[in-house]
Amino acid sequence: MSQEEMSSEVLAAAGAGDELYLLFIDYDEGNIASATGDVFTLPAHQTTGTAPRRVLETSDSLRCMWASPQGSVWTGSADGTVATTARVAWPPPTGAVRYRTEAGSRPWSATDLPVLRSTRLPPNITVLWGLSDDDVYAGTYGGHIYHWDGSAWIQQYEGPGDGDRTIRAFAGGPGDVYAVGEMQTLLHFDGTGWRALSVPAPVDLSENLTGICRGEGKDMLIAASGALSRLLQGSASAGFVEFGRYEVPLLGMDKLNDRILFAADEGAAELIGRDVQMIRTSFQAVTIWIAGDRVYFVPPDQPPPSVIEYAPYSDGWPWTILEF
Repeated sequence: MSQEEMSSEVLAAAGAGDELYLLFIDYDEGNIASATGDVFTLPAHQTTGTAPRRVLETSDSLRCMWASPQGSVWTGSADGTVATTARVAWPPPTGAVRYRTEAGSRPWSATDLPVLRSTRLPPNITVLWGLSDDDVYAGTYGGHIYHWDGSAWIQQYEGPGDGDRTIRAFAGGPGDVYAVGEMQTLLHFDGTGWRALSVPAPVDLSENLTGICRGEGKDMLIAASGALSRLLQGSASAGFVEFGRYEVPLLGMDKLNDRILFAADEGAAELIGRDVQMIRTSFQAVTIWIAGDRVYFVPPDQPPPSVIEYAPYSDGWPWTILEF
């Protein structure tokens, strides 16, 4: 296969210590399902043109990445494997999958999640998130949820199994964790078990819940994209109501200090009061990642592999396109 017939994209960004981590995938042109992933790093406050350094090389289908509060990096694959730089004692993955720590990196450890109870097949991991290296959640295609408690991975929740209920984001605190996803999927964990919560009308199964973060007090804010672009507000105990409707498509959502930001198709948007306003329209974006004090937006059309960096606390111009 010639180099011209290969494609490469950036899928995710995460900040750990003084490093920016980037998840790259490579695949045969026109066959993104075949993509394998590697992890690269840059200095967190890099200059334009700095070449990323590979720290994890795999033959696996990496699809998501997350950095813990302790500064460890975690990845998940479509074939049910999790890897991390945290200090863990795990059995290695089965089969022919390859994980290799590159020189100069903290050691990576990888393992397979237990097979799904319903199908006995490996889970397709779509998102990782947690409160510490000993309290990590994995959401999957089909709406299943796994949990790592520092000693073992277990399947905590059995989803319906179809891709329309795929988990896209987590948020919350100890004994108060939320998961959101496709087809108005909204779940809550109270420390004992997961249960489904109601989404305020209208019932629209084309509506996807694309992000969640804590708003004021104990309330959560949820971004929804479908026939309507709207925000939902509430909690498991009080229920959820509609916070507002917008013309801006809310494709991804994250919180930087006290600012709530969105990937909004034609750029970046921010919640100001009760309104969602565009703050940059010179690029397209489908996902958003917070890494330290900077924000990274992932464009839909790559090559070249790229992210848009927003550094609001820097002394110079805050917007930079990083191409690799």
